[in-house]
Amino acid sequence: MTTVTDFKKTLGRTPVENLGIYVHVPFCRARCRFCAFYMEGLREDRVQAFMDGLAHELRLYASDLELRKMPVQTIYFGGGTPTTLAPRQLVRILNDIRYWFAVEDDAEISIEAHPGTVSPASLGTLRQSGFTRLSVGAQSFDQNELRDLGGRAFGAEVRQAIAWARSAGFTNISLDLMYGFSGQSMESWQRTLDAALSLSPTHLSCYAYTLEDGSPFHRDIMQGKGSAPDQEFQLALEDEAVDRLIAAGFERYEISNYCRAGYECRHNMRYWRVLPYLGLGPSAQSSLGHARFGNVADLESYADSLNRGILPLDEVTSLSPDQVDRERMVWGLRMLAGVPVRMRATEQKTALLQTIHQLGEQGLLQVEKQGRVRLTDLGLRFVDTVAVALL
Repeated sequence: MTTVTDFKKTLGRTPVENLGIYVHVPFCRARCRFCAFYMEGLREDRVQAFMDGLAHELRLYASDLELRKMPVQTIYFGGGTPTTLAPRQLVRILNDIRYWFAVEDDAEISIEAHPGTVSPASLGTLRQSGFTRLSVGAQSFDQNELRDLGGRAFGAEVRQAIAWARSAGFTNISLDLMYGFSGQSMESWQRTLDAALSLSPTHLSCYAYTLEDGSPFHRDIMQGKGSAPDQEFQLALEDEAVDRLIAAGFERYEISNYCRAGYECRHNMRYWRVLPYLGLGPSAQSSLGHARFGNVADLESYADSLNRGILPLDEVTSLSPDQVDRERMVWGLRMLAGVPVRMRATEQKTALLQTIHQLGEQGLLQVEKQGRVRLTDLGLRFVDTVAVALL
């Protein structure tokens, strides 16, 4: 673990003008079969340990690391399933953030929700307390697929949750969908897209299913009980999503994300633009200037460290200026608008420009006259290859 004093030395004089804050709520009622995120079963003693630890963590960052009253432009409650916590607990966390930091009046405050963990009353409380954006995990609208994915709500529950959210005053609503898992067909994916569009969300995230180490699906495949994703079929499903969503008036602004005009996820844009964000809770990751650090993925260790006034970090990395430039390019290229090439004149810059030129010759990158670089249609298919080359 890392003391505040040691961490301040690592952090150095990092210029931070404003922040995004991510809160990882690790609790779920059941683990979805595709999920490998750190999670805990919902128990009262563990929830109390989390709430107490989070209060200590906020104080350490605000007071001891001198971030108190730092302007905060976005807050994102993710997990896990944040809405497994009681609304009063979620509001308490939000109010604690407001106490220690200067949350801007027009801040985007998002929360992920499972349809089975919300009600008209809970959504009303969240909206009245300042939450502005709701992200609902639907994944699919096919009942057989949802049973296979495990832990998911059926379409009727998703529709009900969206109706309750609108009645509560939420106007910025996102749906998460997944494609390319075993058992899915082109026809079922088309029906899922149509069902999602019928709910008139302002934002859609369409994620290709990936086989994550430690997930139940991964264990099944290692035991010969399933099949790995078919990449060619995934690409066909992705093309279908692009065509249908753009035809419906959505903009594809990032590889996996689509929105109505003006409804980009501002918090996620911070990640892709490599702007400062602070992660709170077990397993949460942070980025401040040249420092990259993450919390231990264990609630007991997390809470114990914070009770002793010690930051619960299990890894801290300090990047060089050139590494930050490369990171900014790799993440920025996820946005379809691309990223400008603005770097210091160094040997590393020369090497990077050579790599960009080579990727351009391979048809993966397009360099525009203004010095902006973006992925080509082919590059979108091989974004991981591009990332490895640039890093």
